[in-house]
Amino acid sequence: MKRTLQTAAVLLVAGLTTSVSLAQAEALSTTKKQVTKQVTNTGQAIKKVAERSPEEVKKIVESMKQTKKAAIDKTAPDFLLVDHLGKEHRLSDYTAKGMTVVLEWFNPTCPYVVEHYNDEGKGTSTAVEKEFTEEKVVWLRINSGKAESVKDARETNAKYAQNWKIKSPILLDTAGTVGRSYGAKVTPTMFVINNEGVIAYTGAMDSEKSPSKTGEIIYPRDAVRAVLANETVTKKTTKAVGCSIKYATKKKD
Repeated sequence: MKRTLQTAAVLLVAGLTTSVSLAQAEALSTTKKQVTKQVTNTGQAIKKVAERSPEEVKKIVESMKQTKKAAIDKTAPDFLLVDHLGKEHRLSDYTAKGMTVVLEWFNPTCPYVVEHYNDEGKGTSTAVEKEFTEEKVVWLRINSGKAESVKDARETNAKYAQNWKIKSPILLDTAGTVGRSYGAKVTPTMFVINNEGVIAYTGAMDSEKSPSKTGEIIYPRDAVRAVLANETVTKKTTKAVGCSIKYATKKKD
């Protein structure tokens, strides 16, 4: 009787072990399929860019140049702005290279913006940007606030770029032309533009409405991940919350 119970116990343990092993194998198989799917999708997106003909690229760029107002799932308006170091940046140049572009409307004195930066360069904005360093992604910050002069605006942005260890361009839009064409009303306002020049996301930086903490969901991160994986962005629009952009008085035609 004792031996029978021992034998039953051994068989029971063996059965449980087999069940656990099967469950683990199934979990590993699912994970492998998910990773394979992501890699495959990313590969397809990269291949699509590589296969573009010069005519197709030209058509995309021309469409961007003709677009006047930004809208979700539509071609992004092209622009040419100078950064805080004096270098020119044209949006369509990045698109022509097959890059995904993140636009962040930026004001270094706004508490809602300050929340996403720190002196270690590890704030939300810079940290998310670094996640995509190895991908074909460019992050452009745009300051559309009015300024006493372009020189003052450049010096202010250069100061905060150094303090917050921002390596990418901070573009000056002191006339407010670009900000108005994108309908940016507050800072930060985010846009994610895919490698075909189409706006895939617009809205808030994160899911938190308070300027004193960061939300659990970082919307542009999720949007960029989806775009790179050649998948549909789940949350295409959110309401941007922040400081009102003080635009310069619009000149009359």
